[in-house]
Amino acid sequence: MNRRQLFTSAISTAVLVASFCSLPMLAQAEDTKSFRVGMIGLDTSHSIAFTKLLNDEDAPAELSNCKVTVAYPWGSRDIESSTSRIPAYTEQVKEMGVRVVDSIDELLKEVDVVLLETNDGRPHLEQALQVIKAGKPLFIDKPVAGSLADAVAIYKAAADNNVPVFSSSSLRYSKGAQEVRGGSIGKVHACFSYSPCHLEKTHPDLFWYGIHGVEALFTALGAGCESVVRSSTEDSEIVTGTWTDGRVGTFQGIRNYKGGYGGTVFGEKGTVELGPYQGYGPLVVDIVKFFRSGKTPVAAEETLQIYAFMEAADESKRQGGVPVKIADVMNKATKQAEAKLKN
Repeated sequence: MNRRQLFTSAISTAVLVASFCSLPMLAQAEDTKSFRVGMIGLDTSHSIAFTKLLNDEDAPAELSNCKVTVAYPWGSRDIESSTSRIPAYTEQVKEMGVRVVDSIDELLKEVDVVLLETNDGRPHLEQALQVIKAGKPLFIDKPVAGSLADAVAIYKAAADNNVPVFSSSSLRYSKGAQEVRGGSIGKVHACFSYSPCHLEKTHPDLFWYGIHGVEALFTALGAGCESVVRSSTEDSEIVTGTWTDGRVGTFQGIRNYKGGYGGTVFGEKGTVELGPYQGYGPLVVDIVKFFRSGKTPVAAEETLQIYAFMEAADESKRQGGVPVKIADVMNKATKQAEAKLKN
């Protein structure tokens, strides 16, 4: 090797070593990057809980430099349990250093990322489209939307505009569910989950509160549900899904139930419980990771299947309890979503 080749080789080696040495610094810079968070919707207790976690002066490193700075309060206009909260919640976020504005447009001018917290899923499509068109990474609290078609439209618009969108119930982050998802009992053969299942007449039955137990079910089983059948009484729901590989997942929703959330997962290495519920903290940590990385922790396919599962459950009820294919409700919703986006 001549002197020129030796010099070139030395330079290449130095650049390579420098690049590896800089990786921890780059990761650290990414972890401490500062974000101004905008919040849409002050009609849910999640708005207060999330703001307290993010704006705490003693927030852990996982939540540092990611503060809620601006909020737009609306929000449901006609669900009394939501609208009645807005005045008090508005004052509470102000006390935590949040400026309240009169429009989403004004909010978007002042923030880097957005939490869509509106408790009412029906305005979500209109609200999410404004955020997506502005190119801001977006977390959408449950329910993603007030219909499966709106949920499909949101994710299609996000994909078309290359904007990261993430949605999840906090029940995905229960200790047992996360361990199962990580492979603690090997392949999951079946899962049973339960949660309260209060109804809201403006939403599909399971969207309002049953979403929590359904999200836990899909956390254990993943995407791949093929068909759904539902049985209902005045006080409860039993919804059973069959996955393409023959696995079975059952959700038990109990009306006016205050006993919490849980379930059982049956795997090749044993049987474990889905709980315990760990509050909002683990979800908020993942939201901040999402904002910092731009990488969605739950694939769009899985989130949309969760809502297709719940829509199929409604369709099964309408048809007297017959099995309904996920593909059928998704095809119908996709056509409706495309029409909505055109308009």
